[in-house]
Amino acid sequence: MRARPLLAALALCLAACAAAPPRYDFEAERRASSLYAVGAGDVLQVRAWKNEALSQRVVVRPDGFITLPLVGEVQAGGRGVQQIGAEIASRAAAFYTEAPVVAVEVAELHSYRVYVLGEVARPGELSPRGPINVLQAIALAGGFTRFAAPDDTVIVRRDGQGERRIPFVYRQVVDKGDLRENLPLRSEDVVVVP
Repeated sequence: MRARPLLAALALCLAACAAAPPRYDFEAERRASSLYAVGAGDVLQVRAWKNEALSQRVVVRPDGFITLPLVGEVQAGGRGVQQIGAEIASRAAAFYTEAPVVAVEVAELHSYRVYVLGEVARPGELSPRGPINVLQAIALAGGFTRFAAPDDTVIVRRDGQGERRIPFVYRQVVDKGDLRENLPLRSEDVVVVP
C-alpha cells in the first residue's frame, strides 16, 4: 500500500526535475555575442576625419591583420571595430600634430560562418549575410529530422574563455517562450542536434 504513494511522489519529482531549465548564464553569453568580432575576409571601411591617407577600404587578411599607410599592420581579426579604430588612432597620433578621429565599420561581411550538425535535414556550414540565432540556424539547416532529440541540442563555442557547451532546450524556448536560450550565434559556433 505504501509503495503507490512513494512511486507517485517519485514520478512527480522526476517530472519536475526533467522540466527544470538548464542552469547557465545565458545573459553573459548574450552580452558577449552582442559585439561582432571581425574575421578574415571581412572588408573594413576605415574613415579618418580630415585625413585621406588613413581613410581606406581594406580586407582582413587570413592572418587577421590589415595594413594602413604610416600605421602599418594592425590586428583586426577577433576584435571589435571600436578596438580596431582606437588602435589605429593611437598609432597614427605619432605622425600628426592633431590626433586623428578614426571610425571603422564592417563594409562587407565574409567571415561569419556557423555550423549545424546532427539530426537536421541539411547539416553543414551556413554563411548567412548577418548574425543569426539558434532557431534561425536550425531553420536554415532544414529543421529537425524525425530522429532528433531537440531538447538535448547544444551550442559548442570556442573563444577567449575556452571551449564550452551551451545547452539549448527546444521545448523551453518554443513551448514555454523562454527566449534566453535562443542566443545569437557567434562566428564558428557549432550547433549540435543529437
